[in-house]
Amino acid sequence: MKRLSLIFLTAAVALLAAGCDMRPEIEIAPEEGCYEFTLTATAESGSDTRTSYADDKVFSWTAGDKISVIFHNGSTDKFFTLTAQSAGASSTFKGSITNGYSLGATDGSKCALYPASDQHKYENGTFYYYRPSEIEMSPNGFSSNIPLAAIEFNNNSFKFRPMCTVAKISFSGITASRVKLSVKNLDSHTISGLFDCRVSSSVYLVWKQLSNNNAEDPSRSIVFKETVENGRAVFYVNCPPWGGSYFKPQLSLTDASSGAVLYSATAKQALPSSTNSSLGNIAVISEINLGDAPSSQAETVYYTESDDIFANPERGFYKAEEFRSASQSVISSSRLSAIRTSGRSLMLLEFYLTNFISSDISSSYLTLIENNFKALRKGGVKCILRFAYSDNHEESSHPWDASEEWVMRHIEQLSPLFTNYSDVIFVLQAGFIGSWGEWYYSDNFGMHPNEDFAARGRVLNALLNALPESRQVEVRTPAFKMKLVGPTALTSSTAHKGTPQSRVGGHNDCFGASKNDSGTYNDNGERTFWAADTRYTIMGGETCNVSDFCHCGAYGGNPGTLSELAKYHWSYLHDGYHQGVLDRWSEEGCFDKIEKELGYRLVLEDATFGPATAGGSMEVSIRLHNTGYAAPMNPRTAYLVLTDASSGKVLQSYALDNTDSRFWGPDDGQITIEKTIGLPNFHGNVNLHLYLPDPDEKIGTDPRFAIRFANENVWDANTGYNLLHSFGL
Repeated sequence: MKRLSLIFLTAAVALLAAGCDMRPEIEIAPEEGCYEFTLTATAESGSDTRTSYADDKVFSWTAGDKISVIFHNGSTDKFFTLTAQSAGASSTFKGSITNGYSLGATDGSKCALYPASDQHKYENGTFYYYRPSEIEMSPNGFSSNIPLAAIEFNNNSFKFRPMCTVAKISFSGITASRVKLSVKNLDSHTISGLFDCRVSSSVYLVWKQLSNNNAEDPSRSIVFKETVENGRAVFYVNCPPWGGSYFKPQLSLTDASSGAVLYSATAKQALPSSTNSSLGNIAVISEINLGDAPSSQAETVYYTESDDIFANPERGFYKAEEFRSASQSVISSSRLSAIRTSGRSLMLLEFYLTNFISSDISSSYLTLIENNFKALRKGGVKCILRFAYSDNHEESSHPWDASEEWVMRHIEQLSPLFTNYSDVIFVLQAGFIGSWGEWYYSDNFGMHPNEDFAARGRVLNALLNALPESRQVEVRTPAFKMKLVGPTALTSSTAHKGTPQSRVGGHNDCFGASKNDSGTYNDNGERTFWAADTRYTIMGGETCNVSDFCHCGAYGGNPGTLSELAKYHWSYLHDGYHQGVLDRWSEEGCFDKIEKELGYRLVLEDATFGPATAGGSMEVSIRLHNTGYAAPMNPRTAYLVLTDASSGKVLQSYALDNTDSRFWGPDDGQITIEKTIGLPNFHGNVNLHLYLPDPDEKIGTDPRFAIRFANENVWDANTGYNLLHSFGL
């Protein structure tokens, strides 16, 4: 090729932190229609380069290395690749671009990126770096793993800087000849694909962190391939410069030929974050010997919060069903299945005793009640339960309720059902008194201002005695609780003690309807009482009217729905009434938020696991918090469950007797669980889970009644377990 030398351009370039000189020689051959570049890069003594790394920290370029260079001038962008022609600390790179593009000091910015890719680009004033989802590594080397970037100043001086930090993850005792290391980010930020590179104040490129909430999207993962030498594979994982809490890696080592999983665990710590570090400062994350006992160091696992809407027991929006006659059909299995599928776990069952105001409840009607409880148990749903005698307060509809004598008799008849099916009864609304069982329009117990509180108190006590001590009874207003069991709100020291005070909650069936919720509150003192008391008692109900008080946010001086639901610790709401209010929440964009946050929403933050050896012990410390409106309200024991990773067989279960999830409320902040567990004399990979099953043996093994944590990649719908950690013994 005939060459005509027009320009000799010298640029001082710092390679990584220590720097190197790059002297590009540009020759133009207009006859042949191309420019040819010659670029020499020399690493200074002791400095870092990126294609080869050994234990003595000797680095060098490798023949065949490619650097992408992007020139842009106004609306014209030119992209070409320089290829290394020699190896060592000093190497020559050559490449060409098409004719018709002149170089000079006024040409505009230039960007050099390593490794080269035809996916790199410059567009609308922004450089883009492409990181593939699969990377081939050379033994004990970086290969094309570690991205570098150079930005040109106006004086044509370049400075190469690393676009990442590096974590060394090594495995020994490998029997396979070739392995793959998959790294999945448990946080929502992408780690492969196209990245928006921004020029920092120090003039180097940094990746722009991009969020992707699809846990299965390939951009959340990256795979490194390596040939095994002497049973050992070393991986240098390039960490995004924003690292830290945005990059929580799940590691999986597999045999590249058979696909067999050799190792799977969450990295011991969050990978480091930096935007300008030396490649000599390798962060050793894991030294894993697959043939020996696991590392003696403690491991910390970080969990990613999920935004999913899902069913959890004893919380959320509910469906309602009324029963008035023994001839009615029991709730169908298909309806219960649809309720579960829609992310619900609750039904309000209203049984009207209109035909038994002055007689015993018939055996056929009692059978109907029992069969509905059985259907709930089979369908994986629990109920809010209410009994009433009338569903309106018209004068023509008297009597609105039964006498105290008959109410007591009916409670006596129902008591065996309350005991035998308490497992599917979330809470019993006091009911019985007044129209709809709401304790207002009454023929036999007085109406405001002449309520017969003594008689009402006897009914409430009868209901508390008929139910197992583990269950609560709800009254319609805070005034009823304050009058009947005392005006002092519960505290952590008086809550969940089995006393009448600790077992009486509330339901508000006109939430957001007016300033006082249609008579639910008489004054601010009652509001203050209920806001404090519902930290430890069940609160729920429904809406009944569209008003200025049921907007999602603050409106006209009113606090708004979201604030009120949180303030009064709501566990459940009717999703079928009042439709106008529900439509407003949808239109204003808070319906999904309410659906997620009703009741409890437990989120794992991180957990630390001490050294683990077969037959030894391991310290476990778990941190979590609650982003819902309320705590779990009925008692249940939490367990750590250790299983064989291959078969799923339970190896050991550990009750967390010193914990009580009823005190895991949103007002309780970060919750810490600590337990030292004895490990079985088992050799192999194991999984450790957090398990909160229903305490009743009739449904205790049904995963639909176990609590699911709001985290990605932890829930097992087949067992009800929440995966905490995978490790070897």
